[in-house]
Amino acid sequence: MKCKLCKVREANKKNTHYLTDSIIRTCLNLDGSNNREAGFYFDISNNTPFVNFNFQRGTSVVELEKSLGRSATDEEIEKAKQIPFSVDNVFCSVCENIFTSIETPFVTNILPRFRQTDLTGIQEIDIPENKIVKLFFYLQIWRNAICENDFVLNEDTLESLRLTILNSSSIENDDLPIFPFHMTYLQTTGDEKEYTSNFVGSTNDRNPNIIFLNDFVIQFFETSQAVQKIEFYNLNQSDDFDQFISTDNTQVKFKIIPNDTRLEILGNIAREEKVQTALTYFTQNFTKLWFSIFNGFPHPFIIQEYLNYISARGFNILQYTEESIIKKTTDYIETKVK
Repeated sequence: MKCKLCKVREANKKNTHYLTDSIIRTCLNLDGSNNREAGFYFDISNNTPFVNFNFQRGTSVVELEKSLGRSATDEEIEKAKQIPFSVDNVFCSVCENIFTSIETPFVTNILPRFRQTDLTGIQEIDIPENKIVKLFFYLQIWRNAICENDFVLNEDTLESLRLTILNSSSIENDDLPIFPFHMTYLQTTGDEKEYTSNFVGSTNDRNPNIIFLNDFVIQFFETSQAVQKIEFYNLNQSDDFDQFISTDNTQVKFKIIPNDTRLEILGNIAREEKVQTALTYFTQNFTKLWFSIFNGFPHPFIIQEYLNYISARGFNILQYTEESIIKKTTDYIETKVK
């Protein structure tokens, strides 16, 4: 297969991170450290009511079972052999060097202004190094669209981004394509472990296309006509949304979300995307099974008793695989049959 960037050389590079490793690693590791392959993470963007749980090869078994409340399944163990948010044989080693040349200036010169700075009381940061910032986030958008089937951009957008990245060393700032995007920085205070409460991944069902990149959130629009403010779990709750849309090649303005609001937003996402979806799913399937056995719908008291039964130690959605919830449902109904 030919490299997706140059379209000339063979795609021979393995373990290419399509979301920059040095940005997301603290989110994926158990202690928020920069150690490789030492943590676990949860995908809340999939279309099932069950959290898509993933852990890396160096994860502590004790910490793993403490967080899950159960042992990892064989499927989860097999998946742990994969490196998160990386692909094999999609890009070539020469183009990998292009990626590095774009990532390094951002990580070295821009990232410390966020992670190594006290942002208390600061509502925005203006970054004048437009080219460094745009190339970095265009790279995240393009590679994610290439590597994630559900993250879809039109062909013209993809080609424009590809050529920009391919020619990044020679392209002038004023010649960068202008795709409107909104940048949010989620202030993450406390020790390094706090980064593990952030998310990594992208949406697949919304306009704009949204990528959570640990403590950065990109909202990307393909055209100026597509720009719109959406209610995304209070991420865009303030009235200054339009002020943070990048519409030229002068500077990039970042909206700073304080730590307490960050935690509120992440909690809203987890609760609405997974917990409520799971409760509805469990209730619907329990009702169907009850009807097939007893030829009638369960009383609301029975439904609540069932939900209490499956969450006897508190509702921790991470505990449940599809197989385990089927077993607990069966066990509960058996208590009513006897």
